[in-house]
Amino acid sequence: MDQDVGPSRRTTGARTGGRSERVVASVLQAALTELAVVGYAALRLDDVATRAGVAKTTIYRRWSTKAELVRAAIYGAVHKDEALPDTGSLRGDMLEVLEAAMAMIATPEGRAIANMITSERADPEVEQLCRELRDEGRKHRMRVVVRAQERGEIPKEADAILIMESAFGLVMSRLVRFGEKTDRATCERLIDLVVTGAEHGGGQRRSAGRRGR
Repeated sequence: MDQDVGPSRRTTGARTGGRSERVVASVLQAALTELAVVGYAALRLDDVATRAGVAKTTIYRRWSTKAELVRAAIYGAVHKDEALPDTGSLRGDMLEVLEAAMAMIATPEGRAIANMITSERADPEVEQLCRELRDEGRKHRMRVVVRAQERGEIPKEADAILIMESAFGLVMSRLVRFGEKTDRATCERLIDLVVTGAEHGGGQRRSAGRRGR
């Protein structure tokens, strides 16, 4: 097995294609595989080390807890490509975001994450992981709406997170909770419904004094 490499939890700054980077990638992939096989509750860092073919200290010095390791593994799987789509239109960008998310959930890694969310969310550690990943994902995805606002496609007062999640949340809920796939045509109709509403002033934040009028 490999000996320990790098300082505590140092997962960035490694030479591209270098040994340290390869070890990190191997450990994160092993963590996802273990998550798919045994679930979060039964996942052990020792088993991840064995599957990755590294010394236990390699893991413990980088990720001191199971939650830290699983979070890093999931984040890496979900955000392999940090670049958001830039089709020139909000409808096109939202469609690509949805299709990329659906494709990811269809992978073994995606199914492992979905199973954890649906089956083990009662675990406080899993709940915390889900909350952190949800919040990070929302902030990432909302940027396609902000760009549309900057282009003048929709009003700047529109709630960017609400607009993005109105489509994204529904599709992901169908897929993750109920195993229902949503085809491209349905995604397009859903996005058109959401964006058309935003174009006509829907989804805008209103001050407390204007509520109920």
